[in-house]
Amino acid sequence: MTATEDLVRMMARFELPVLHHQEKQIETQAGFVVEVEGPGLYKLIHLGDVVAPFDDLEELCLFIKTYS
Repeated sequence: MTATEDLVRMMARFELPVLHHQEKQIETQAGFVVEVEGPGLYKLIHLGDVVAPFDDLEELCLFIKTYS
């Protein structure tokens, strides 16, 4: 399974919608975009600004859920 597939699966678990999915970039609610940087590394972007790198998918999804 790829890092992108892992991300999509975890987002579904947290009930975060995938609004747009293009290669290694996934747009979700409230202006958040997640970019897959590599195996186990994700960059969170909000309204065009980089928020933080994440290496834990649960932490990433919880952050998006909390601040959406």
